[in-house]
Amino acid sequence: MPSFSVSVKRIAIVLLLLCLASCAGFIIANEDPLVRREISFVHAGNTLQGVLVLPNSMAMPDACVVFVHGSGDIPRDAYGYYESLWRLFAEKGWCSLSWDKPGVGESEGDWRLQSMEDRAYEVAAAIEFLHTQEGLGERQIGLVGFSQAGWVLPKVANLRDDITFLISVSGAVNWMGQSRYSGRQRMIAEGMTEQEIDEEEHAADLVNALIQRDAPYTDYLEHIAGEVGVKPMSEAFWGFAKRNWQADVRSDLQAINVPMLALFGSHDAYVDPVSSATTYRQLLKCSAAPFFEVRRFDHADHSLMKSDQVKPEHQGMDAWLKLFKIWFLGDAIFADGVLDCLADWLDRFPEASA
Repeated sequence: MPSFSVSVKRIAIVLLLLCLASCAGFIIANEDPLVRREISFVHAGNTLQGVLVLPNSMAMPDACVVFVHGSGDIPRDAYGYYESLWRLFAEKGWCSLSWDKPGVGESEGDWRLQSMEDRAYEVAAAIEFLHTQEGLGERQIGLVGFSQAGWVLPKVANLRDDITFLISVSGAVNWMGQSRYSGRQRMIAEGMTEQEIDEEEHAADLVNALIQRDAPYTDYLEHIAGEVGVKPMSEAFWGFAKRNWQADVRSDLQAINVPMLALFGSHDAYVDPVSSATTYRQLLKCSAAPFFEVRRFDHADHSLMKSDQVKPEHQGMDAWLKLFKIWFLGDAIFADGVLDCLADWLDRFPEASA
């Protein structure tokens, strides 16, 4: 009975949140100062559907920020998380372009079949769409990316000569290092002992060894067979991990020649904010970037939302509570100084609001 009552309670909370979100969406739609235009472009044979968000005072501004998602099934608005950023950018004279990841929402394809290089070329295709279909011409283009996109942004900047700046939010340095850090933070949050953590990290190392030697999915399933409480990753994600485990930002970041803003949160459960910020600062000093800024915000999580806990929040009720904050708290979800920092950064590119 206790588990049943908890289940009913969770369902009731979810339904209530969905109802409230619908009401909030109706209110926002009637007060929205932005113009949203449905768009589509083609990359790698897939039609990707998204949205171009414009300030309502102009048909096409002089500059546009292209959004690059983090990991997982992310729709064009990141479940509402991007709304505050779209409004901020619009106030500064920038439009925003974002789309459903391949295989998500209305977009064709499957993001799990992509490498970080594939993702970079997808962003490049979106930029070409802005130039050729939306009349952006030679105007300014900035990129803002989240988490996994940290491996994508510098690749795009090194592919093209029309990028004005990069903004990275909680970008990881190394795939395997990030995986180990996030796994440890999860186990700490679950209250595991150091011995239990060591044992689970050893088990993860064995799986990583299979990934690194390009083992087939059947070998992975055979390896974890009989392990209690282990939910196997899908075959598609197994391929995604094998394709991307060598991702490392160092060489790409050191090669950039455009301004960059790198932001981290002190209470990040997925990316080590201290070592990552230090590495970014060191590499950017050695790059040809004309200027850069690396900031770490206190009491901020992986999304730069207010938090006093280093705790994963992407599953279960924690994920729903996070969505609740996004849907109903607006700009107040962000840690102190985050939005001001972004506004100050955009002010360094005044041509957009001229």
